Amino acid sequence: MKTNLIQTAGLFLMAALMATSLNAQHPRQGGKGSGPYEQRKERMAGFLALDLTEEQQEAMKTLRTENYKTLQPLKNQMAELKARERTLLSEETVDLKAVNKIIDEQTDLTNKMRKIQVTHKLEVKEILTDEQIMKLEQRREFNKGRHFRGEGLGSGRGSGRGAGQGQRYDRPYHRNWG
Repeated sequence: MKTNLIQTAGLFLMAALMATSLNAQHPRQGGKGSGPYEQRKERMAGFLALDLTEEQQEAMKTLRTENYKTLQPLKNQMAELKARERTLLSEETVDLKAVNKIIDEQTDLTNKMRKIQVTHKLEVKEILTDEQIMKLEQRREFNKGRHFRGEGLGSGRGSGRGAGQGQRYDRPYHRNWG
């Protein structure tokens, strides 16, 4: 009887501790709350709003749609080429000429896609004012991840927390699970 009471009390205590620890997790780890990461992100999103006019919004929507229709088939073709390359490399005897041909096709396709992207970027700039272009460039710098991946927080590449062999360096709070 006494043993059952102790076991039941232990289970309740363990359940309470687990519930408390789930709510206390850092926001990056799935916990509740708005930490510094979310606060900075919200501040920057407000700061970087482009405030487009109705005409600009329509023009941007049209450009995005055209760009998508142009790039999507090329991206699909690239995925097919990469799959073909993996297939060729997984064969017992690798045909180097065929692999090199696939790589050349990928390079040509990448160049074509890049040129389309640059053209799109220039078309977008034609729609925007100078101030909007400046904000857009700031957003691009911001979205590169420098502000949220631990820059200046002491967990840079090759030093700091968990910089062992096989670790991922792109996220400072990433745990190497395998």
